[in-house]
Amino acid sequence: MSLGPLRSAAAVLAALLVGSPLLGATAEVRGGEAKAPLVLRVAPTGDRGARRADRFADLPLALARVAALRRQGEGRAIVVALEPGTHRIAAPVRIGPDHAGTAAAPLILRGAADGSSRLVGSVPLAPASLPPRLRARLPVAARDAVRAYQLPEALRREPAYRAPRRLRETHPRVTEIFDAGGALRPAQWPNPGLNSGWTTVAAAEAGGLDFTLKDTPGLPDLSLEHDLWVEGFWRWDWLLETLHVAQVDQRRRRLELDAPPYEGIRDGARMRLVHALGALDEPGEWWRDGESGLLLAWPSPGATDLEVSLAETLIRAEGARHLRLERLRLERARGDLIVVRGGEDVEIRASELAWAAGRAAVFEGVAGGGVSGSTVHDIGASGVRLVGGDRATLQRGGLFVRDTRFTRFSRLSQTQSSAIELDGVGAEASGNLITDAIGYAIYLRGNDHVFRGNEVARLIHGLSDTGAIYAGRDFTARGSIIEENYIHDIRTGPGREVKGVYLDDMASGFTIRRNLFVDVQQPVFIGGGSDNIVTRNVFVASSPMVALDARGLTWMKPSLNEADSEFRAAFAAMPLDSPPWRMRYPKLAEALTDEPGVARNNQIVDNVSIGSEDLALTDKAEAGRQIILFNTRLDGPVPKPGDLGALARFAAERGITLRLDPSKMRRDGLPASPFTDTRR
Repeated sequence: MSLGPLRSAAAVLAALLVGSPLLGATAEVRGGEAKAPLVLRVAPTGDRGARRADRFADLPLALARVAALRRQGEGRAIVVALEPGTHRIAAPVRIGPDHAGTAAAPLILRGAADGSSRLVGSVPLAPASLPPRLRARLPVAARDAVRAYQLPEALRREPAYRAPRRLRETHPRVTEIFDAGGALRPAQWPNPGLNSGWTTVAAAEAGGLDFTLKDTPGLPDLSLEHDLWVEGFWRWDWLLETLHVAQVDQRRRRLELDAPPYEGIRDGARMRLVHALGALDEPGEWWRDGESGLLLAWPSPGATDLEVSLAETLIRAEGARHLRLERLRLERARGDLIVVRGGEDVEIRASELAWAAGRAAVFEGVAGGGVSGSTVHDIGASGVRLVGGDRATLQRGGLFVRDTRFTRFSRLSQTQSSAIELDGVGAEASGNLITDAIGYAIYLRGNDHVFRGNEVARLIHGLSDTGAIYAGRDFTARGSIIEENYIHDIRTGPGREVKGVYLDDMASGFTIRRNLFVDVQQPVFIGGGSDNIVTRNVFVASSPMVALDARGLTWMKPSLNEADSEFRAAFAAMPLDSPPWRMRYPKLAEALTDEPGVARNNQIVDNVSIGSEDLALTDKAEAGRQIILFNTRLDGPVPKPGDLGALARFAAERGITLRLDPSKMRRDGLPASPFTDTRR
């Protein structure tokens, strides 16, 4: 088997910035003669330089000119060039059908070649006087360090600084404060340096609204807090929820919530207080006073100029066609940075997307397009969401994420968030580097997606019962392929367990092939599903290489039998008797009447394990119901995780050649190309 070399996202971005043909000036060709694109320039905010017919004060004005030109019949490609510097917006920039060109002559929003064109949704904060009544409530050590700032009128009117974050509200609106280094945090207790920033619930009341805090020293005075929040892993270590506090009993250390968490609160749950003035005791923290509209902040060392996110979204493209965003830095939105709905052929490339409270880019109902050669970092929820195609007809949407680097996503919504979400039919995620975040690498929903040639490392630490590559709870979401990826260093804290590939709750019909797993706690986990193929993978210090249960015969059995269950609703939503589905999945329509709870026909074939157990069967799963053949276990001292040279030598001594390409190394030293297996 052959795993092709992964391309470095940083190298791809650098190549694009110095003159890739992808970013060259598109020319319209008429009668054999190429026409140069029309270029409209946008001055950075505050620039009072020369005004010309082709130079605009802001991006909305330039786009209004684009629409006028299209109405007049302008057929050339139009480049809206954002000059170096900061371009501020307070409301979404809208792009629609009236801006559209053609595939050969698109609309291009382009930044400077050195990447210095910033489109931001934040505004500077003006200093203000710190009222004595608020200064007196601060911890003594903070009173001379904290500064006051006046918030914009739009934020002063809001009753709370954020919206709740529950199970299905994975990207709520959040106000964020920034200095030159990034986002500050709302004042919290405990601080990150104390027990990693967590305390615990001592006792919870029935109903999930009231609980008592553990008697931990240093609890701030909460009696005067009116916008106090708590976040915690209230019931499960795979779900972090952030909820508003309705009442506080300081003497009894008891808190009452506005609404209960999902499935209530357990004793001993990890939690912390968020946005408490009495907890504003470290640099990098802030608190908002809803009564006066003031922001109190202890700036980071050397940073006194602060900004607040104001725009909900930076760019909203609805029905846009043939649109390119190139060489731009997009930052600081209260929600998602870019939202694309409907339309076709929309691509973000060679750009940097950062510091959103929501997601970096959302493509929904778009025919063709995606993200390539870019960097996505410090995103509050998921990085890129792609929803395209038509599941009813299994028509592919043609969306993609390629050669892009993801890091520090799921910064605020730490669970149920991923670098990449694929939904619908036929999306592709290839050649990406996904590292160093609490969220998943990818969440797969829908059919016939491809996750290929990616590097996935150091994710989901501190969680439990979750996976770096995740799918589940829809028996019809089949046909996706997970191949040729390098997945390593996926482990969690003591007493918890995580997976590399987690096919949860009856996920079926996936193909997992030619992947290299190194130091992954449970590399492949099949949670009750059928018809999955696990073949020609190499597992190193990753045990057991495959775990399989038949939960449809045990605790999940009611979900298969109850007519109104989520599982049956997903099954009923697809036209399984229609010709496209009958051709693609011939037996699926009868699946609920043919022992649906049995995990069967999973093919675990021709894999290699090194320092790993082969197979674990639980919850009534039977080996005789699967196809398990030709798997090889290599014994001996396991090479040190990450030393792929030692791994190659170890395998060669045992008759397996794993050829590594030392020239393919990422900027941070992580190997980019896994192996070529030349077994006979």
